[in-house]
Amino acid sequence: MDVHHLRYFLAVVDHDSVHAAATALGVAQPTISQALRSLERELGTALFHRIGRGMVPTSAGLTMVGSARRILRGVAAAEGAVRDREGQLHGRLDLSTIPALGTGMVPALVAEYRRRYPKVLISIGKQSDDDPTVALRSGRCEIVVCHLPYDAGARPSPRDRPLDVLELGTQEFWIAFPAGSDVPAHDPIRWEELPDLPLVIVPPGGSHAEEIVRTMAAAGRLRPPAAVLQNREARLAFALAGVGGTFIERSLAGFARARGAEVRSFAPALSRRYGLVFEPETLSPAAEAFVELARASSTNARAAGES
Repeated sequence: MDVHHLRYFLAVVDHDSVHAAATALGVAQPTISQALRSLERELGTALFHRIGRGMVPTSAGLTMVGSARRILRGVAAAEGAVRDREGQLHGRLDLSTIPALGTGMVPALVAEYRRRYPKVLISIGKQSDDDPTVALRSGRCEIVVCHLPYDAGARPSPRDRPLDVLELGTQEFWIAFPAGSDVPAHDPIRWEELPDLPLVIVPPGGSHAEEIVRTMAAAGRLRPPAAVLQNREARLAFALAGVGGTFIERSLAGFARARGAEVRSFAPALSRRYGLVFEPETLSPAAEAFVELARASSTNARAAGES
């Protein structure tokens, strides 16, 4: 079984089509199509249902996903264990992060990692929930960035290795209203002082979003939303356009204020700890280097009194 065939197979699983997989890998579509046909002939079964231009794994394809990821993880670990003549680390770093942590310290970590290890390919996926165990144990990624403590919804089997946690810091949530909104002049504001203005929100689901709802309910400030967005990254743009206020990460406060938004923090503060979750026994050299960089950065941040 060709390793490249497995890589193409997983790319189609992850991107739902041959076209998107080819774009992500930088290869021609016929190369992936031929590889899939060869793999299906070798295994004697269909791996995908072809639905329009999309590709959906069959039951046999779904069964194969975990094994294929583990094989490629082992190959990446072997490749990453060997440095080139210049001492540069090679390999692949697969991270998965919840969207709320896509600002602040995490991009800064990735940027510094990229400067130190320019020959490592970095892939950053979207973590759809607060349970990192599924992504880690399926081999989808080596490291998950999420809020802590995480919800271990997937019950481990006796063969599952223990997970480790590296806390990076605390993420604080503030609120931003469109320019000219009638909000208290002082900062921070108490939850009871939230103005009677509509909000742009995302559907409940994440633990931090649920905590916001609980806190607003306790303060008697729940109200019908102005808009509910499936794309949480668009909330601030809608707020800046005047649709309503929205909760933002503290790291976005300066950006929002520079564009005229009325930004306030809260007393008591609404914050969540966050960090890395990973299987320490199975990390590739590329992933180990990222964990060590994160460990040093979080130690330096605490020494400087940052959060």
